[in-house]
Amino acid sequence: MQDRYDVIVVGSGAGGGAAAYALVQAGKRVLMLEKGGRLPRDGMTLSTMVVFREGRFSNKTEWQDGHGKPFVPTGEHYNLGGKTKWYGAALLRFSAHEFEADPAFHCLGWPFGLAELEPYYDEAERMLHVNRFANEPELQSVIDRVVKDDPAWRPEPLPLGLKPEIVNDPQEAKHFDGYASVAGYKGDSEQCFILPIEAAPNFRLILDKEVTGFLHPDDRPDVVEGVVCSDGSYYWGERVVLACGAMSSPRLLQDYFSVTGLDRTLPCAGTVGRNFRMHINSALIVFSAFRDHDVLRKTAILFNENHPHSTVQCLGWLDGELLATQLPAATPAFFSDMIGTRALGFFVTTEDGSSRDNRVVSHRGHRPVLDYELDRIAPSRDEHAACIHDFERALRHAGFAGTSRWTGLAGTAHAVGTLVTGTDPASSVVDPDGRVHGMTGLYVGDGSVLPRTSRVNPSLTIYAWGLRLGRRLAAG
Repeated sequence: MQDRYDVIVVGSGAGGGAAAYALVQAGKRVLMLEKGGRLPRDGMTLSTMVVFREGRFSNKTEWQDGHGKPFVPTGEHYNLGGKTKWYGAALLRFSAHEFEADPAFHCLGWPFGLAELEPYYDEAERMLHVNRFANEPELQSVIDRVVKDDPAWRPEPLPLGLKPEIVNDPQEAKHFDGYASVAGYKGDSEQCFILPIEAAPNFRLILDKEVTGFLHPDDRPDVVEGVVCSDGSYYWGERVVLACGAMSSPRLLQDYFSVTGLDRTLPCAGTVGRNFRMHINSALIVFSAFRDHDVLRKTAILFNENHPHSTVQCLGWLDGELLATQLPAATPAFFSDMIGTRALGFFVTTEDGSSRDNRVVSHRGHRPVLDYELDRIAPSRDEHAACIHDFERALRHAGFAGTSRWTGLAGTAHAVGTLVTGTDPASSVVDPDGRVHGMTGLYVGDGSVLPRTSRVNPSLTIYAWGLRLGRRLAAG
């Protein structure tokens, strides 16, 4: 019989890394299993050609939408640190009202309020090196003109998980949003939570190890005692924390419930995979008459209370090479370079409300399904369109013209909600402490628990949930 661990953590992203850190610090024996491996440190993760044109580090597994049409969700990444290696490091707290239900906008409520997560927000911000940077001159001039035209737009410094010294490294400063840092300037799960515990005697990390099921007593599938992996190996643990993301965690649970018959007996089983959300995100690219020499760029976020569930963030570095990845292959390099020097990017984000019909379905042995329709969340769809319209108008009056595009089903970087937390097993999957309703020994530590996404990147809240879960498991 293999060693038995106090806790097995499946997945190394924001929630898994934070939970493992808290448990190891408390003296628990922790095993972390990660489906992927370590990213190379040779600079490839900063290469636009490798990262965007080739998509070398993105998910390649084909899914299908609710109508059977195949697509590849490129927002998924399987590597140590998960998506946090690739995110833009925008780390914002949810506001107090964003923990409450908003029925008119189809938003579920959390089982607790902001005060419960505040100490974990504090801890996560310290560990992730959250800083605010001054806007560079050309970005500031754009913001000044937008606000002058429409004072309803309220700019604020964007909290970023970046070390201040990144501004002295142009290569890293230009390639942190959508790329993986080589120098360690970006605060991510591997850098800030896993590396500090990797050498600890009570922590073991196994890479390239895909978990496919759970161990349980012969007559008690509701009692989880460990995990089974795709290569036939298995590991025993007093508790298991499922933290492989809102696209993968619900499929593992669906498969397990189906094989064991728990899908017919557990009240929470019918909610597994439902209430999927990923924000409605659109990239807005505008062009100006002047050449843009700013480098860091992604330093501001704009709010507008006419669109209370939406924000506009500045995007990071844009140049001809990056734009070329979105243009036909035959586009001449001189043309993409010419427009790239005059391109500015913005990211328009709207919180998407919950619909039980927006869901992830495993379809074991076949293509998994992401059934997600904007028409099911009409208030979110309509606010997003109105927000883009108003911001584009302000930009035109400021002398800029451009175009916007929804990221579509492939843009799952902010995927959450498929195993929502709540007190009622009939309408939620995990309880307020992260334990799967009706199960013993099985917990969820990733973004799938989030009942709401807020109007900002949910990463900081996932870190905070993971820290809280780890502390509670250590104390229990």
